[in-house]
Amino acid sequence: MRNLAGASLVVLALALPGIALAESNSSQTKSRPNVTLRLTGSLVIHTAAGGLKLTLTQGVALKPGDELEYGIAATNAGNAPALQFKTVGKIPAGTAYVEGSAKAPRAHAEFSLDGGKTWSTSPTVTVKGPNGTTVVKKADPSLYTTVRFINDGAIAPHGTLQYTYEVRVK
Repeated sequence: MRNLAGASLVVLALALPGIALAESNSSQTKSRPNVTLRLTGSLVIHTAAGGLKLTLTQGVALKPGDELEYGIAATNAGNAPALQFKTVGKIPAGTAYVEGSAKAPRAHAEFSLDGGKTWSTSPTVTVKGPNGTTVVKKADPSLYTTVRFINDGAIAPHGTLQYTYEVRVK
């Protein structure tokens, strides 16, 4: 059994400040976004009526085949929109990304096979074909090391966006 509940889930966030100028007593002040992240992890238990999620706690023993859902909540506490916001979640060692599980409103997901050096919505690998020629094919999602969410719009001032993805324990 593996104990991944205590494994560190590293999430990075990048945002370009949305600069808005507001007039106040004939002076101009700069408004800035202030994005904070809240991370959650849940053990996913599939039932006949749908998925029931139980929040992970320290010390939960996981076994091969268990599925975990990681959630990232990005809240903009600033007074300007967070433009071109990106957040990155690691796929922990000993787990594999569950294909199609990356979900976020107004954002799209990209994946990396090399820890975040290169990104693609559909990563590929080059393999030798049966006749010795090289063939480029879609990478198996179990090879993904990182998922990145790129907002298609801004995170509004005092707004929150949710990003989720699932992994399966190997």
